[in-house]
Amino acid sequence: MARSQSATYDASAMAATATLASKAVTVTPGGEAVTEVRVRNSGTVVDQFTIEVLGDASAWAIVEPAVVPLFPGAEAVARIKFKPPKSSSVPARAIPFAVRVKSREDARASLVEEGVVEVGPFNDTSAELIPRTARGSSRARAQLALDNRGNVRVNARLTAADPDRKLNFTITPPAITAEAGTASFATVRLSPRQRFLTGPPKLNPYKVLVHQDGLPTITVDGSMQQEGLIPRWLVPALIGLAALLLIAVILWFALLKPSISSAAKDAVAPQASAMQSIASRLPAANPAAQSGGGADATGANPVQGKVWSSRLAINPDVKPLESTITVPDGGGLAVTDLVFENPNGNSGTIYLVRRETNKPDQVLMTLRLENFRDLDFHFVTPLVFKEKQTMALSCGPDPAGSRCDAAAYYSGYFKNPPSS
Repeated sequence: MARSQSATYDASAMAATATLASKAVTVTPGGEAVTEVRVRNSGTVVDQFTIEVLGDASAWAIVEPAVVPLFPGAEAVARIKFKPPKSSSVPARAIPFAVRVKSREDARASLVEEGVVEVGPFNDTSAELIPRTARGSSRARAQLALDNRGNVRVNARLTAADPDRKLNFTITPPAITAEAGTASFATVRLSPRQRFLTGPPKLNPYKVLVHQDGLPTITVDGSMQQEGLIPRWLVPALIGLAALLLIAVILWFALLKPSISSAAKDAVAPQASAMQSIASRLPAANPAAQSGGGADATGANPVQGKVWSSRLAINPDVKPLESTITVPDGGGLAVTDLVFENPNGNSGTIYLVRRETNKPDQVLMTLRLENFRDLDFHFVTPLVFKEKQTMALSCGPDPAGSRCDAAAYYSGYFKNPPSS
C-alpha cells in the first residue's frame, strides 16, 4: 500500500484534512476493490462534509457513507468501493480518479485527493459457424464469427479438420483479430474429396479450431450436407416431361390428327366437285396427250400462240366486282394453269366465266372464298377462249357483307394478245 497523504484547508478559524488510504487500487471487472478516505474537522465549529468520486471511475464507485458530520477535532473514515461491471465497455487500463471532500459550512473549503484504479483484463470469447450445416454438391461455404465480449484484444489462428478426412478446407483469412466488444469473421470453404452423381445426401461432420494466444482453444462443430451432382428434382421432372410428351402424342394420333384430316377433306370437297363439273363440260382430252405421245404435261397449244401469263384482279371498290380479258380478232387463248388468290381471307363466291356476245355466260368454275387462301389448278387439256370471247373473274354477293379482292393468276398460250 502506498504511503498515505493528506490535504489541509484553513480559512480563518475553520480547518479540515482529508487523507486517502491508497492512491493505487487494482480491481477486476465483475469484482470489487476498496480504499478509505479519512476526514478530520480541525476547525472550531460543527461541520458536515460530503464525499464524492470524480472521473471515469465515478460510474461504478460507491462511497459509504457519502456524508460525514463532524464536531471540531473529530474525524471519520469513509469507504470507497470500486465495482466495475464485467463488460467490454470497461477497458483494461489505469483509470485516474479523484475524491472530493466538500464542507457544507464553507463551499470553498473543498479538499481533493487523487488516485488511480487499475482495471484488470478479463476474457470472454465465443465462436459460431453460420450456417451450422452447409449444403452443396461440389463445394459449400460457411462463415465463422468470433465474438469478443472481453475487455482486451483477442488474436486467433484458425484451422479445420474432419474425422473421416472426406473434406478439403480453405479458411480466409487464416488468422483474425477481434477488439474488445467486437466480432470478427472468416470464410470457411469446403469441398468434398469424392463426388457422386445421384442418390441421398451425405452428411460430413467437421470442426473449426480457434487457437487464441494465451487462452484455451475454442472448438466449433459444423457439417457439410453433400448433394448429388444431378439434383434430386431433375429425374422426377424428366419423367413427368416424358409422360406429358407421350400423352400429347397419343392425343395427336387419337383425336387431333383425324379431326384435322376430316376438316381438310371437307374443305377440299367443294373444289373437287367444281373440278368434276369443269371436266364434264370440257371436251375430251387429246388421245395422243393421254397416252404420253409427245404432249407436254402443261397441256397442248391448240391456239398456236406464244407463252403468256397475266393476272385478273377484282377491285372491291369498283362495280361490277369482276375482272376480264377479251381475245382480240384472229387471236386465241389457251389457259393451262390457274392460281386463285384470297390474301385477306374474305368470304363469298367467285366465278370463272367464258363470255360471248349474244350467248349466255358459261360458268367454268365456282369457288367459295372461305375455303382457301391460295388454290392451284393445272390442266392437261387447256381452257380455250376463241376470238371475241372473254374470260371473266367475278364475285357473287356475300350475305355477311365481306369485301371481295380475290385474284386469279393464269398462264398458258396467247395468239395475238392485246397490246395493252
